[in-house]
Amino acid sequence: MASEIPEEASEGVGRIAGAVTTVLLRCVERALGDEAIPQLMALAGDNRDPADLHKASTWSRYETVVALMRAGSELTGNPHFARLVGEEMLGQWKGSDVQELFRSMGSPGELLRNAALTAAKVSTASRIEATEVADDHAIIEAWAVAGTVRDEMFCEYTTGMLSQAPALFGMDQAEVTETHCQRRGDPRCIYEVRWDLSTSPDTNPQRRIEHLEGQLALMAERFESMQEATRELVSAENVENVLATIAARASLSVPASRGLLAVWIAPDDLRVHHHGFTSDDEARRTASEILADDPDDREGTRLIVDVAVGERRFGRLAALHPEGAGFFPAERRLLEAYAATAAAALNVATALESARRDDETARSLLHLASVLAEGGTVDDMAQRLADAVPALVGSDRATVLVWDSEQESLSHRGLKGYDAQTEQILRQTNLRRDQVPELVDMLETRAPKVIDVEAATDVLRSVMLQAEASRVLAVPLVAGGIFYGVVTTPLEAERPDDLLAERLQGLANQGASALRSARLVDEIRHQALHDTLTGLPNRRLLNDRIEQALYATRRAGRSMALLFIDLDEFKMVNDTYGHPSGDELLRLVAQRLMSAVRASDTVARVGGDEFIVLLTGVRGIEDAKRASQKIHRLLREPYNVAGSPICSSVSVGVTVAREHDNSESLLSRADSAMYRAKGEGGDRVEVES
Repeated sequence: MASEIPEEASEGVGRIAGAVTTVLLRCVERALGDEAIPQLMALAGDNRDPADLHKASTWSRYETVVALMRAGSELTGNPHFARLVGEEMLGQWKGSDVQELFRSMGSPGELLRNAALTAAKVSTASRIEATEVADDHAIIEAWAVAGTVRDEMFCEYTTGMLSQAPALFGMDQAEVTETHCQRRGDPRCIYEVRWDLSTSPDTNPQRRIEHLEGQLALMAERFESMQEATRELVSAENVENVLATIAARASLSVPASRGLLAVWIAPDDLRVHHHGFTSDDEARRTASEILADDPDDREGTRLIVDVAVGERRFGRLAALHPEGAGFFPAERRLLEAYAATAAAALNVATALESARRDDETARSLLHLASVLAEGGTVDDMAQRLADAVPALVGSDRATVLVWDSEQESLSHRGLKGYDAQTEQILRQTNLRRDQVPELVDMLETRAPKVIDVEAATDVLRSVMLQAEASRVLAVPLVAGGIFYGVVTTPLEAERPDDLLAERLQGLANQGASALRSARLVDEIRHQALHDTLTGLPNRRLLNDRIEQALYATRRAGRSMALLFIDLDEFKMVNDTYGHPSGDELLRLVAQRLMSAVRASDTVARVGGDEFIVLLTGVRGIEDAKRASQKIHRLLREPYNVAGSPICSSVSVGVTVAREHDNSESLLSRADSAMYRAKGEGGDRVEVES
């Protein structure tokens, strides 16, 4: 029967989040099609619009969701329908930040240890507590809150949800047994959850490959989502559209029963966007609370972050849970990252509104935002920023210098308005931190700076003279508190006017966010093509290098060789010294191989203890054999691993390219030669027969 109390009544006990009803309807749709949904709603006595049940912000009464589960079981003929809904709960977040949050806990046990916090995000009808957690099992207790009666449907639902904890970490689902139940008169429902550690990616190589591929796919999906959010923000026609986009995107980033965005567009213009509130008045009352100097987080049930960029603070973004629910630490980082992006978008949007008096400037900013939203590498973003400066600020020249935190240096990656010779000189000039305090002090100050050539340090003075700039305005590129570089343009006046500084700062804010996204692109590409342990190319990149080398050697009439190298008795190293020492040995082997080859050659790691060396420009099999014997001798030298000397011999298979070879045939012959070396007792070089 439908409840007489409105489903959207103010939050309290006995309510279930829209995340659950979304999955419930999806399970019915998959089994019976869309046309079964009206029948399901009628059978459950629920007269709401089914579209509302698909919204994360829609909370339903506990009794209503129980009725929907019973109706689903009856319609589908599946007595375990509620368990299926529980199993599907985690599946709806596949490829999302929510799944990554769960994975960040490290193990199924740690996820279940946080079961109370996780469950409270979707239900106020019951409480869950982990009373025992081990590597391969956990004991979970669940009980109904006051005013709610534990129903068998939710016992089944809980069983299904608990079973999926190991699946998030690439394992088989857990076996769940309900040993005690409130419905049978026990004080609490008690679940024994057990999972098989042998299916873990840490111990199962095939599972590990699948797990890592899944993580890479997730990173790519997250990046695509970020790009989509950026495109939506920069394409918004006005501030109000930007605010609506921010509010909608934030609710997807950190799901919660209620969400609130409260920002000041002007001193007397407070804009409030919200979801999950019963009225605008209630939302504005809450907005005044979260905008207070020291807002109350209600014992962790309110997640509140600043929407600010540089020195400009727009307001705050908040996610709010019912009493008893909280947030994971990683969710704060997610909301902070999104708020920073939102602030940059707001900064652009407000700048656009004020810049409409200058149509040319407005078009330039909009074009820049669209160009940056297309994505690309760090070099792409830096050049696009440099290209945008002249039209935006009226200057004929610009440079974008990108910060390398490892090398602690700035390099010219974007240049506009310089002749080819000057551009070549500037691109080859790296400015170390100790050489250019005028620029690098922006690491701490984050403030624009006017630099006069007469007052500059020697290195920077030389660069400015080369660029024929007697005075420059330098604006730091900062996003999320991280320094990404500097954008500069020559300055005629002693000080920039406010409009020039504001326009260049607006460009810098966009540019910093674009560089942050571009670095993520570069990282994703690098991870997709390189081994995470050694940093060497992986099999995918190796195959491409082989095909390129084959093409080049055929055109030049030269040859190339492939060495397949396998460490002998590597398992003994792991068993004797431990896996960390084994990993360190692999890194040391990689370093020796890199030291033994030329810049035109390639060293790759293609398996646990398997390496490939691609030698270009060899004169024949004897040349390749001499090179492989040299490498063999080098790898037999003792290694210093954690203060202990370790000796490890290798088996090497050698082959030289033939006329109709491709990467697959070359690798196959080298692999066969290596196995012949193994068959002869190892610690030797075997040339293809």
